[in-house]
Amino acid sequence: MKKSFLRLLVTTLLLAIIIGALVSIVGWLLRWHTTTQFSNALFWPGAILIVFGILSVMGGYSMRSNFGMLYSQSASDMNLRERTQRLAADMTQGYSTFIFLSLTGVFLIGLAVLIGSIFSTIQ
Repeated sequence: MKKSFLRLLVTTLLLAIIIGALVSIVGWLLRWHTTTQFSNALFWPGAILIVFGILSVMGGYSMRSNFGMLYSQSASDMNLRERTQRLAADMTQGYSTFIFLSLTGVFLIGLAVLIGSIFSTIQ
């Protein structure tokens, strides 16, 4: 448990750093000169990742609440235990995606706030 949580933090931080580097390259190519431009450019990908995480949970919920989907699973040769395991796996996948994307988005938004506050006091 502790190892998987640490791996999640490292992976999301690494992804946030990669996205931050890509934003920095784009800013360098477009010749951004203010910290507000970099801060905004880091905020929006973070917000978009959080929205995608929320949409993954909502999409999973709409799939689980679809009567046709539930009926088709009951008509198959899966027993109750197998259907329950499938439902739990679907829910875990949706919430895992939500946590991963939201944590990456929070790191990016935090980096945007840090860049905006630290470098504005330096100048």
